Amino acid sequence: MYYTHTLTLMTSLISAAEASFSAVSWGDARIDLFGLAPDSSIWHKFYTGWDWQPASCFEKLPSSDVGALSASSWGEGRLDIVFVNATGGNVLHKYYGGGNWGPSWETAADLGGHVTSVASGSWGENRLDIVAKSGDSFVHKAWTGTEWFPSGTDWENFGGDFSSDPVVTSWGPGRLDIIGISSDGGSIMHKFWHEGWSKWGDLGGGPFIKTPKATSWGPGRLDFWAIDEEGKLNHLYWDGSQYQGWETLGGSFSHVPQVVHWNATKIDIVGKEESTYRLKSFDGSEWHPSKDGWYDLASDFGSEPSVVARRKTNFLSVFGVGEDGTLRTQIWTGYDWQPAADSTWSLGDLSDPYSEDKGEHRGYGDEWSEEL
Repeated sequence: MYYTHTLTLMTSLISAAEASFSAVSWGDARIDLFGLAPDSSIWHKFYTGWDWQPASCFEKLPSSDVGALSASSWGEGRLDIVFVNATGGNVLHKYYGGGNWGPSWETAADLGGHVTSVASGSWGENRLDIVAKSGDSFVHKAWTGTEWFPSGTDWENFGGDFSSDPVVTSWGPGRLDIIGISSDGGSIMHKFWHEGWSKWGDLGGGPFIKTPKATSWGPGRLDFWAIDEEGKLNHLYWDGSQYQGWETLGGSFSHVPQVVHWNATKIDIVGKEESTYRLKSFDGSEWHPSKDGWYDLASDFGSEPSVVARRKTNFLSVFGVGEDGTLRTQIWTGYDWQPAADSTWSLGDLSDPYSEDKGEHRGYGDEWSEEL
């Protein structure tokens, strides 16, 4: 199972509040984290199933002047990193497969374009879809398994007039869904591929702000998430035959929370209110702690959260950047929070990510590796 998160355009001087990052998993034991460093390069840290590497700092991927980035995986041993050159607006692509980085460790492929934000996803092995924002419109290109469509540097123009960045998801092979917020009225606009591209459809709701989220727990199921002008989370879903919603789930958020599914019918949501992470879950029949209620998790975060769910195990890893600039994590083991519901482990200092002289490093890879 793979997970994707899209990052927004950022400046070279990164505060904790700006320190967006991407978390992706290609399998149960593996987690990869990517983000933008203060020098506008891409940092990388990964969990092997036993420990975090590098142990006391972060790996620097050869890159510079990075604006927005997105990370995804189509399966075991595969990573795709898509990022925007902040000066030229062109999209660059770097991938990991077969035990090596391509096109090489030092280089990335130039995919052309003139964009400000980018999202990526996959519906299966050897398929990568990239959707970017160019002006107020969305553009698209895809790796089909043998070549880029429409070409290595050209893009399909999907049109539209959007106030948000693009969002992509897939419920399975041959299906891709794209959403964004309309500049006219703030409703959710939806386009999908199923044996051909649909027209843009208006899903209503709103007016919504910021960039929405789209998720799926399996074939025939789509969930769309957006916040209104009061910061409340709103939810609409496709049940396989018709739309259900919109429903309001409470909260007071400045950005749309992260949403993951560890199994069919299961939903976990983590968002940030002020500096505290908040949690809500759906067990297949009802919301917990209630439809409009939220649990408190750890505090003193400056960034929005990123979440990875281990498929079929009710195991969650929550990541965020603390107000002190450190990357932090806490995990739900299936029966309790570690190290605790209100505390976290440090994974390193993102204000100086490539320095190895950081003293003792303690993370859950050190203390809980046998249980993970």
